[in-house]
Formats: sequence, C-alpha cells, structure tokens
Amino acid sequence: MPPILRLYVPVFSFTLLLSAALLFSIQPMFSKMILPLLGGSPQVWNTAMLFFQAMLLGGYAYAHGTTRFLSVRAQAVLHIVLLAVCLVFLPITITQAWTSMRAAAYPIIWQFGLMMVTLGGPFFVLSGSAPMLQRWFAASGHKDARNPYFLYAASNMGSMAALLAYPVIIEPLLTLPEQSRVWSMGYMLLIAMTGIAAFLSWRGHESARINASQTALSPPLTAQTCLSWIALAFIPSSLMLGVTTYITTDIASVPLLWILPLALYVATFIFVFASKPPFTLKIINIFHFIFLCLALFTMMNPVNFLVRVAILPVHLALFFFSAMLCHTRLAMLRPPPQQLTVFYLFMSLGGVLGGIFNALIAPYLFIVPVEYTLMLALVCLFRSYPSKKSKNSKRSDEVVSKLMVAIIIGAAIAPCVSFIPAFSILSAVVAIIGLLLIADQKWHFLTAVSVVLLIYSGFKWKSYFDGNIHVVERNFFGIKTVQDNTYAQTRGLIHGNTLHGIQALNDPYKLLPLSYYHPSSSADYFGLLDKTPAPQRIGVIGLGTGTLACYRKEGRHYDFYEIDPQVIEIAKNPEYFTFLKDCGSPYTIIEGDGRLKIKEAPDALYDMIFLDAFSSDNIPIHILTKEAFAIYLRKLKPNGIIVANLSNRYLYLDPVVEGIARNLGLHAVYRKSLGDKIKGNDKIEYAPISFVVMARDMKTIQPLLDTANWQLYDGKEKPKAWTDTYADILSIFMVDMKLHPTDRKLSKQQAETNSP
Repeated sequence: MPPILRLYVPVFSFTLLLSAALLFSIQPMFSKMILPLLGGSPQVWNTAMLFFQAMLLGGYAYAHGTTRFLSVRAQAVLHIVLLAVCLVFLPITITQAWTSMRAAAYPIIWQFGLMMVTLGGPFFVLSGSAPMLQRWFAASGHKDARNPYFLYAASNMGSMAALLAYPVIIEPLLTLPEQSRVWSMGYMLLIAMTGIAAFLSWRGHESARINASQTALSPPLTAQTCLSWIALAFIPSSLMLGVTTYITTDIASVPLLWILPLALYVATFIFVFASKPPFTLKIINIFHFIFLCLALFTMMNPVNFLVRVAILPVHLALFFFSAMLCHTRLAMLRPPPQQLTVFYLFMSLGGVLGGIFNALIAPYLFIVPVEYTLMLALVCLFRSYPSKKSKNSKRSDEVVSKLMVAIIIGAAIAPCVSFIPAFSILSAVVAIIGLLLIADQKWHFLTAVSVVLLIYSGFKWKSYFDGNIHVVERNFFGIKTVQDNTYAQTRGLIHGNTLHGIQALNDPYKLLPLSYYHPSSSADYFGLLDKTPAPQRIGVIGLGTGTLACYRKEGRHYDFYEIDPQVIEIAKNPEYFTFLKDCGSPYTIIEGDGRLKIKEAPDALYDMIFLDAFSSDNIPIHILTKEAFAIYLRKLKPNGIIVANLSNRYLYLDPVVEGIARNLGLHAVYRKSLGDKIKGNDKIEYAPISFVVMARDMKTIQPLLDTANWQLYDGKEKPKAWTDTYADILSIFMVDMKLHPTDRKLSKQQAETNSP
C-alpha cells in the first residue's frame, strides 16, 4: 500500500469523529442556553431535537445533491468554503434582542426562529460532513473504499463521546460561554482537518465524478425499500423523544437526562454499522422481550417503591433494544456505496418525521402522551417470530391463542380497578406469562402488547386519584389533569405525574390550604408577614391552583406569575377550584416565565417572593441560579423574605440554595416534614415538604428558629451555587419516594420532632 493511503483511515476517521462531536455537543449546550427562556419545559428538548433533525436532513440533502452534480474536488472546495463562511456565527450566543421577545404565545415557532438565526448555518454545513467524507473515501483508491460504512460507526463514536462527556466533564467544569469558545476552537480545527481529508482524496483517485457505469452496477431503488428505510428510522427517532419526555417529566429538564436516551440512540448506530456487530438479531429479540416485560411490570405496579426506582433503567434498556432492533433491520437494507448519500437522506427523513410526530403532532393529536407506548408497540412489527406451527396446525390452537390474548388484556385491566399491591403483581405476572406463550405469533403478540401499552399510557395519568376526571389538557408545557378523589372528597390538579394542588370539596375544609401549604405543615413564614404593616405585596412564581391566596390579610395583594395559559384557565375556573374566587385576596395573574416577568416589576416591590414553579416534579433550574436570586433581591423590600419550595423526589436542591445564599450574603433556614392527616378528617392528607426561607437580615427570620420546626444549615454539605452558565445536576441527583435526604440523617426521634 502506498504511504499516502495509510493516512486515509486515521485522517478520515478523526475528521468524522470531530465533526460528529461538534454536532452532538452543541445540542445540549444550546438547549441549555434557551431553557430559561421557555420555562424549563421538557418540550424544549423535543423541539430542539426536531430542529437538529431537520438541519441534519438539510445537510444530508446538501451532501446528496452535490454528490450528484459535482465532482469530488468541486464538492470539497464548496464544503470547505461554506465551513469557513459559517465562522461569522461564532461564538454561539443568544442576543439580547431574542431574550426580550415574547416567547410564550408561540414557543415552538419562537424557538425554531432563534435556533435558525443563531446556529442554523454551522449546524447545516456540519450535518453534510459525514456522508460527504464517506463519499470521498468511497471514491479513493483505498482497499476499504468499497465499504465506507465503518466510517459511519467512527462518526457515531464521536457523537457518543461528546454526549457522555457533556454531563460528566463539560457541564461540571465549563460555563456556557467557555463551552461556546471551546466549541469554536474545535470548529476551526475541523476546517483544517477537512482540508487535509480533501487533499488526500484528490491524491488518491483520478476520476472526480462517479461515472455512469458504476451507478449502473447498483440495484435500482424501489419505493418499498425507501419506505422501509424511512419507517425503520422513524420509530427509533420517535421513541427517543418519547422516552426522554417520559423520564424528564418527573425529574428535571437538564442535559443529563436529555443525553442518556440520545447517547443510547447513537450507540445503536455504532453497533449495527460496526464491521462485526456485537449483537445478533436473535440476541436483540431476546433482550427486547425481557425488557418489554419488565416495563409492563413497572406500568402495572405504579405505587411499588422498587418498581419506581427501576423505571429509569428499565425504560432506557427497553428503548435501547427497541432502537437496536429497528436499526439492525435498517443496516441489513443498506445499499452499495454508490447509493450511500441517498440512503442517509431517507434515513434522516425518517428521523425528522419522528421528531415532527412527537414535537408537533402528538401534543395536539393525543390528549395523553400515548406516542411513546404507540412506538413501543410498532417495534414489535420488526421482531423475529420463528413460529413452530405447521401449515396443518389445528384450529383449536388459534382459539387458544386468541383466548390467551384476552387473558393478557384482562390481566392488564384488572389493576386499573384495584390498587392492592399483591393483586397488581399477580396480574402483571399472568400477563407476562401469557406474552411468553404467544411470543412466536406475530399478530397475537402485537395485539396483546399494543392494548396493554395503550391501556397504561392513558391510565397512568389518572392513577393518583380514583374518582372523576373533569378535564385533561395538554400543550407545550405538559399535561394537566383535574380529578376528584371520591374517598377523600377532594379535587386535585395533576401536572404530569405530580399533584400540584388540592381543594376539599366540602365545608369546613373547602378553603383550607392543603398539599404543601397546610398551616401546620409549612406556612410559618406567613406569621412573619402578619407582623408587617399593610399594604403588603407577595410575588408568587408558579400559580398552581392559587392555594396561597387563602392566606388573606387586609391590604395584602398577590402577583401570580404563570407561564402556562392552561394552568391559568384551570385555576380561575370556579367549576374546578375556588381559591382565587372565594378566599378574598386581591390578586393579579401575570402570564409568562416567572423569572423573566418579575424582572419587569418595580424594584423593592415585594414583601415576600415565593418560588413554586413546577413542571410535573421537575423544578425549572433557571429559577434557582445566582442570577435569578439577584433579580429576586432587587424586587424585594429591605426586610422582605424569599421562600423556596424545594420538595422533590429526585433532586436534592438544598446545597444549591445554601450555596446561593452564602454567595449573595443571605441568611437561610429550612424546614422539612413528613406530611400528615389534617385534624378532624383522617381522609385528607397534606404532603411531605422541604422549604427554605431566606432574608438579608437574620433578625427577619429569627422567629422561625424559635420554633422546633425550622433549622439552620449545619455547614456539613458542600454548597453548590448554580449560575445561568453553570449547573452540575449529577451532584444533586437522588431517588427518594417519601423523605428528603436531610431527614435521612436525623434519628427517628428527631424526624418525629420535626414533623408536625
């Protein structure tokens, strides 16, 4: 082999790896930049992914078009020139003009426009690099030129490395401006490496255009083949966004949880396009069946502690093997190198359609998020079904199979009418055994799985109450359900999977604050305000059901900041909740992101600012940064207080708030309790809570410490102040179903003392 040919594989591999790393590192980086401007909704990532997929499709179309009409030399010159022109977009930042624009009315259009003008150019040109460089390699004289698909695996290795490095290395070590500068340096290195790859490709072949005879050797493309490519790319793309929404709805819309599904998605491409794939189709089928059954088990046992802990790894594993199943079938249909760019074009089209389905169609087509489970069912179309039955099999076998499908569906429905744990477990076991018995029968298996998945994708959203559902609404900011609990005679607002407010349906409890805000649970801070003369003004970031309005005092006015118009409609509608109407407190509702809108308020306006913004159990991170608290302080009177509701099942936020308090010179006290039943009614409960109260002067909040409920931070935790450009989610991630971690450190007697 000539010496120059020895450079081909390392140069092309490194260039593709770098290009992919740049593409996939900018995705979480820029999504994190825009997250504070859109209320921290998980839908921000789905919309961002749709934009990235659309740009990827555009890049592949650009690569395919230039391949058809330009020689390798002309294509390379054009590509390098466009890469250089896009330097004008660097470094990637968001201008003040965009941050001042109203985003809440049409958030998807606003987000698309921002991403297009900010990074559309570089992302579009980068997207064309992978198929182009593979085409250059295929046209070279290298011995592996006939099978350039191994370079696609190398490209995905770069994608995988960037995705895994982001939450573990990049995000904890670099601020967003530093990330942008490093990305810009990597982009300039890519231009140089692309130039070297182009030079090598020119030296390695004489003919610059793929000639007609080569093309004639390729089998003609059929509509069935193209549709198969699209379908096999569509399902994993939709699944990736679906499982991301599934896991981020309750935890946090942060790069860590965006990246896990995306990294698994990329990993499947690495495996299926490797020279020697590590998984056979048979092995993939086995693991897919195992994790499908485990996922069904978790869905049928939603209140079991161990099941809830296992939800994240089980669903990620199921997604991985579902995507592997589709992508393995896709790789088996890949064409010869002469049709490489058109293959990637149709594959990218399938990915874009998956993004469009999840980000644009599903939120308006389905009132509950069935898109994830619908795609899980469709994956079963591509499983292998090695039936052992002969053509002369008895009709009775068909009857038995149909009966088994009925038993599986019945077992799935049974837990919906009974929450007895043992009964749910038994039903799940029966359903799984039934699936095992019909695992070799395609349509029976597909029918059973589809019905069970669709039952639970709808049922899980109403499983926290066992009464009447009054409304289910869905938009960019998530799913809201208003439902009665007939046992407790209460009505609740559920956002995603988390209860966000309760009102008793009958007197004398109808206007009593419940959930997080029961007087004996967390409301001691209102006692501080009761000593302050009127007029008083309270700013509340997060409306919920408007419960706080029932802490009424003459001259006290509430400003509720709420980004979700559907939450506003629900809270104001007396057919659902009457706190705002009947509690008698004057109030104003300000629609928009709380942090951005409160910035427009006059300085020194509020006696108290209450931070209570949630998206399901996810607290939008941008309201808990040093810059956010600096805004709150400007809007606070000198003796005012900030109250933060940190109650969360997955994120231990105390070190973050403690770090911010120290950084800004604030004094902070906290209270945690386990929740309890209200006095006089053992059917109505208030929730476990974790609250922090902060003030400039310790004297302002000293009365709280004079009770047994509130405590100072002991200083043993390492403070982790977050900023708009820096947040380390890994350091505060935990799984807790009942008790905040600080309570775990207390003795049983202390915990009982601290609970009301």
